[in-house]
Amino acid sequence: MASLQKGGKHVCGGTLVSEDKVLTNANCIPENSVVSEYTVVLGRLKQNGSNPSEQSVAVGSITRSNLTGSNIALLQLSAKPKLTDFVWPICLDNGRTFAQGSTCWAAGWSSVNGGADKVLLKYQTKVLSCGIDSGNDTLCTGVFTQEQGYSGDPLMCQQEGSWFQVVVLSSAEIPTRYKRQASFMSFEKLDRFQDFLIRSLGLFLTPVVRIDPASTNSTTAAATVTMTTSRATRNPFASLLCLHLLLLAACLHLLP
Repeated sequence: MASLQKGGKHVCGGTLVSEDKVLTNANCIPENSVVSEYTVVLGRLKQNGSNPSEQSVAVGSITRSNLTGSNIALLQLSAKPKLTDFVWPICLDNGRTFAQGSTCWAAGWSSVNGGADKVLLKYQTKVLSCGIDSGNDTLCTGVFTQEQGYSGDPLMCQQEGSWFQVVVLSSAEIPTRYKRQASFMSFEKLDRFQDFLIRSLGLFLTPVVRIDPASTNSTTAAATVTMTTSRATRNPFASLLCLHLLLLAACLHLLP
């Protein structure tokens, strides 16, 4: 999670989507804004009070999508933050399909709730059917409270043990990004901005399962999920296969 700040005050949320870029809603920063007035705070839980794990980085430049209707923005940070347990990029939806019933969370700092410390809030929901009128760039979920001040914050859904940002939320005061129905909410997916994101980010982050070599289990090695670019995706089983073939060849060579 990222807090976009102007003059030391939170104005919008966002997410770290690469080592040095933050994704937010384009309406968070007017086109005539002075970029040097903005900073991004990462690793923050409370807007008021102590946050020992936070890092503050200046915004170096801003790139906006230019589509009809709503748009998103990428903030280029002036320096790469240190990646920690509290500061880590999220994967982006890249044409994925999330089955009905998939778990999703919305998160952000509310301008009206969160207590005196303005603690980061989160709401759980699930993917629902959008009916016959929806397209591939639409995601529907159960109804949840979209707090004031949520503009730029993420709606994230889980798939195969990893989390993907599927939607950039807009403020509850700007209802053009979704339609509240009696039983579900409809959002524009990031798929709509895929060309812009690929041009601006290059390769998306992709979850990769790696085998932990320190595992002491001789039957099954412990698998850990790390984040890398799709170009760096490697199949650990290919290396194991090569090793087994080399051992087999060595054994055959020793046979009379």
